[in-house]
Amino acid sequence: MKANNVSLERDNFRLGLIENISYEGLFDFPKIEASKVKVSKYAVVPFNIAKTVVNRKEYFVHFYIDDYQFERVWNKPEKYLEFLRQFKGVIAPDFSIYRDMPKAQQIWNCYRSRALAGYWQANGIKVVPNASWADESSFAWCFDGLPKNSTIAVSSLGCIKSKQTKLYFCRGFDEMVKRLSPVNILFYGIIPESLKRYNCIEQIATHIEINFKNYSKEDLTLWEDEEVVT
Repeated sequence: MKANNVSLERDNFRLGLIENISYEGLFDFPKIEASKVKVSKYAVVPFNIAKTVVNRKEYFVHFYIDDYQFERVWNKPEKYLEFLRQFKGVIAPDFSIYRDMPKAQQIWNCYRSRALAGYWQANGIKVVPNASWADESSFAWCFDGLPKNSTIAVSSLGCIKSKQTKLYFCRGFDEMVKRLSPVNILFYGIIPESLKRYNCIEQIATHIEINFKNYSKEDLTLWEDEEVVT
């Protein structure tokens, strides 16, 4: 991918995120390196309260929260780089890919996840790739850029509310396993019964299950967009 000098200087399109990163697939998704890690169930923290964590090297940061709460990481990636380096690692951001979204928006959100994951890896942060999908039509691109034989993270949050949505989710999960052959799968949310046959699944705690007192004695507050992270 090439850009003119003006675009590179201003980085209006976040092209700086993907410098020296190779691409894959029809839409040139950045390729993410494999990461083989074991994560205990409660050694995870959602991004929106991550600043309250004291022993940060013990935790992985995840983004299985509403998109608006981590859009800032895309808008100002350099602002949060040093902060995320303080943790044991991160799970790649889970920008929403809903079936009723326009295809262009689905693809854009998938691209953004890959671009940030590649940027963090290039800057020395351990990243667990995140896989997500919509329906069968998304299989043509939604796994591009993800590594084979790696730890992969997925979330069923909001994806199994009905029989139909659960069916789409399980089909995508089966396809993900078939294509990527993950060594283990970090699973956020309820595991559908039909997927429990996969012995490589390792469930991680949701925001409902965790005890916030384990993280910090400070009051839990959300970040403001312009707040400096320390």
